[in-house]
Amino acid sequence: MSHDENHDLTDIQIEHYKQNGYLLIEQLLSSEECDELNRTAADIVMGKIPLEEGNGFEMEPAAVSLGLASQTNPDPAYLFKIGHRIHVSNPVFRHYAMCKKITDAIASLIGPDLLCVQSMYIDKPRKIGIGQPYHQDSHYIRMEPDTLIGVWIALDDVDEQNGCLHVIPGSQREEVHPHETAIDVRQKQLYLEVHSARKRPEIACPLPKGGVVFFPGTMLHRSGNNITADRQRRAYVLHYCNARSILKHKPEYEQYLLVRGNHYCGS
Repeated sequence: MSHDENHDLTDIQIEHYKQNGYLLIEQLLSSEECDELNRTAADIVMGKIPLEEGNGFEMEPAAVSLGLASQTNPDPAYLFKIGHRIHVSNPVFRHYAMCKKITDAIASLIGPDLLCVQSMYIDKPRKIGIGQPYHQDSHYIRMEPDTLIGVWIALDDVDEQNGCLHVIPGSQREEVHPHETAIDVRQKQLYLEVHSARKRPEIACPLPKGGVVFFPGTMLHRSGNNITADRQRRAYVLHYCNARSILKHKPEYEQYLLVRGNHYCGS
């Protein structure tokens, strides 16, 4: 595939995103590209690749409680998360954050000047991976105007059994809701939740390995538990915004990466 090939979205895809608040593309990265990201994450966990300042990783809390892994005895099979600036500090994660297949699609939705503002590698281990309840990313990453867009890349085949995303179409037009302590006893130590979203119709977003979901920061979304016996649910999750937006939070370590176009004073 040519590096210069255009990956802009079609008019139909753009309209679907505007109307429904999300867009699925079933094959954005190849299986080999996903494997490269998964290997890099495993090497970080095992200490083969140093984890730079401003990043950290956590083991799945249930795995720690069961004695399957710990921060001092980590195991990639029981990883919870790596973040939040691997798109800046690690060359492999940075490469995919700047990947033209991704940035062309985002530019079709929010404009040509793009910052990547956060990155996470998230796993939900087999049998014990806990989902995240309904929330909006704009509750955590605030900017004016709010041009935040999430990019959720499946690094395994994902479905409702191993914890795919669910979205509430139309909720992208709403303000940021109050986020309160999660209701589920397993989630409440980890997450906040928009309680009212539990009663609303939702759509599951199953994807093959290498597929992606795009959604704005105000979209209500959740992930399910991984209840499978032998399948991981790994994902590379990135957040971008239009480079003209003014971000309200300045992190201790440089976290904002210009991936396309021009940077503007104040963003």
